[in-house]
Amino acid sequence: MEEKQHIARKKWVKRFAIVFFVVLLLLTFFSNTIMNHSLPQVATQAIESDSVSAKVRGTGTIESGEAKEVAISESREVEEVLVKAGDTVKKDDVLVKLKGGDSSEITTAQAELDNLKTAYRNSILVNETDQSLVNKAESGKDYYDENRATLAALSAKVTAAQDKVNSIQEQINKLNAASGQTSGDNVSGDGADDTGMDDNANTNPSNPELDKLNQSLEAAQKELEAVTKEHADYLADINTVNDLRSQYEAIKTAEQNIEKLKQNSVGNEIKSTVDGTILTVDVKNGDTISPDTPFITIQNKDNGYSLTISVTKDQVKKVKIGDEATISNSWYYGDVKATLTTIKNDPAAPGKQKLLVLNIEGDVEAGSTMTVSLGDKSATYDYVVPNSSIREDNNGKFILVVKEKSSPLGNRYVAKRINVEVLVTDDSKSAIKGALEGGEYVITTSSKLIKAGDLIRLAD
Repeated sequence: MEEKQHIARKKWVKRFAIVFFVVLLLLTFFSNTIMNHSLPQVATQAIESDSVSAKVRGTGTIESGEAKEVAISESREVEEVLVKAGDTVKKDDVLVKLKGGDSSEITTAQAELDNLKTAYRNSILVNETDQSLVNKAESGKDYYDENRATLAALSAKVTAAQDKVNSIQEQINKLNAASGQTSGDNVSGDGADDTGMDDNANTNPSNPELDKLNQSLEAAQKELEAVTKEHADYLADINTVNDLRSQYEAIKTAEQNIEKLKQNSVGNEIKSTVDGTILTVDVKNGDTISPDTPFITIQNKDNGYSLTISVTKDQVKKVKIGDEATISNSWYYGDVKATLTTIKNDPAAPGKQKLLVLNIEGDVEAGSTMTVSLGDKSATYDYVVPNSSIREDNNGKFILVVKEKSSPLGNRYVAKRINVEVLVTDDSKSAIKGALEGGEYVITTSSKLIKAGDLIRLAD
């Protein structure tokens, strides 16, 4: 009985061991598959030689001619609007009549000019400015060199006069020291009243030489005061001339501004400059027209057709006025020619987008759609990748390529970083330069965010 139990126990252990090893083998063989399903899945594309064009592409609707916008450079009140949307006009036809009188810009400018003139005249009268200084201010002449030379001469005179005063005072001090007195001492030394005497005088009745020096000192001090005042007065005159000149030049600028406004004034009638059809009229009788704001648009019948496409600020750098566009499906459009004529801001995305306006010549119909491309011609490059594969961080632009690694459990795939320089880009792909050997597969998309060194699995 015991022997049978022993045999049964051995069979159970044997079966358990077989099941354990089978499970272990299954886990070993399928671990690669299990781990792969937890890794980010990536899509790749081979890095190949290809042609890249830096062209700007866009699609738009062909419009009949480029509309002419009517605007004026001044504020004027409308007396009568003579046209409405849909009217046909000829060149020089009157569109709007304006009320007589100066524009508000001219009226405002004239008032500012009058204020400047009043301030200028008052400055001359209140300060009792000498006419010679007024003449200097209004002469337009540059007095810098003259003023600089005169000030240098006056400064030299002040210095010389001061040196003379100092020299005489030094001699007086020496005489006083020799006689036991100093400047300002009482001569008798007995405390006698010195009323009526100059406190700064150096007096010694018993010393004629000292009296003579005191007289010389007085004369030298007067000379110093005179040249110091002359120097100060000249500086004041310079400042006066400069202040008057600034006011006078402001008056002249204001006068020129008024003259320019009058020259640019449209008179009392606004006329059409082209033949065409009125598209919009945005003013009515009694309105005030704002300067440089279009208020009538005219479809110019002589402008043919136009096409407008919106592009980014970077794309607009690749084109210039006068570029001839390549038309997609050119076999359909025959001899149609598209030329870039205008680059302007896109009001739908100011600061981000630009509008390219092309003049279309040939057999086309308004309302039809056309796709065009402008810019440089295409060229062939050794390494070309999809735009979606190019990444960028603080260290610059780079791509992630697939690197294969062998392991006991099978092959593993790792994302490897390669720094690149983008040579040229079009709408879908870019030519790059970097530490590439050829034959690499670049990662274009991934199911999760990945970085260099991450394990990945390839899309089926």
